Amino acid sequence: MKKQLVIIDDDYIYRLITSKMIHHVDNSLEIHQCENAVEGLDKLTSFENSVQPITVLLDINMPFMNGWSFLKKLEEFTPEILNNINIYMVSSSTDESDISKSKSYKFLKGFISKPLTKENIKSILGKN
Repeated sequence: MKKQLVIIDDDYIYRLITSKMIHHVDNSLEIHQCENAVEGLDKLTSFENSVQPITVLLDINMPFMNGWSFLKKLEEFTPEILNNINIYMVSSSTDESDISKSKSYKFLKGFISKPLTKENIKSILGKN
């Protein structure tokens, strides 16, 4: 089974560009695009029995459910599932309170400012 990467962001162009950038760094990943957090939760639930690590790139500001609400819902997942998910919050927000709040989630691996760079992607994927 291929390693999975899930992009959760309401901006279609961002998802498309990010997917292409990721494929340039590692074309072996299976990339899933979700236009909102509800879709993202459904996608992660579908990987419940996966043994492969799952990487998630999560936006903060989205309709229906924002990134913070997504993280709250994710806390309801079992620890076994959470141990298999590497979540990076990727946002255009430069608000210190967002960065600080992100540190309160133990399973959140990092906060990255948009736009993503090739170096960011390499770091996320462990390709440095």
